[in-house]
Amino acid sequence: MNRQSSGMTAHQRLEAVNDLSGLSPISDDLIVSCLRERFMSETIYTNIGSNALVAVNPHKYVSSNADSVLQKYAAHYRDISENKESLPPHIFHLANNAYYHMKRTAQDQSILIR
Repeated sequence: MNRQSSGMTAHQRLEAVNDLSGLSPISDDLIVSCLRERFMSETIYTNIGSNALVAVNPHKYVSSNADSVLQKYAAHYRDISENKESLPPHIFHLANNAYYHMKRTAQDQSILIR
């Protein structure tokens, strides 16, 4: 984890981890703790690198799955400005990447949901 998070509690640091591949040192316990903290704050999506996403089913509606959030991710992907702020991990981001890559390259894409 980075030095900028030094003023945060351990729970806040784990909750702020958007990409599990950035954890160091990595362990099963740390991954589970990170996913638990994110789940408890209703942050149900976490990246593993640039092409994999972990989604923890909240068994309830979460506002991050609203249509307005979908539009936000679609607009973000179409925005070609250099200094745009990155958005947190989300299934909409993964789907946008697959769709627009398919449109640009004419290569089939697949998303495995398990």
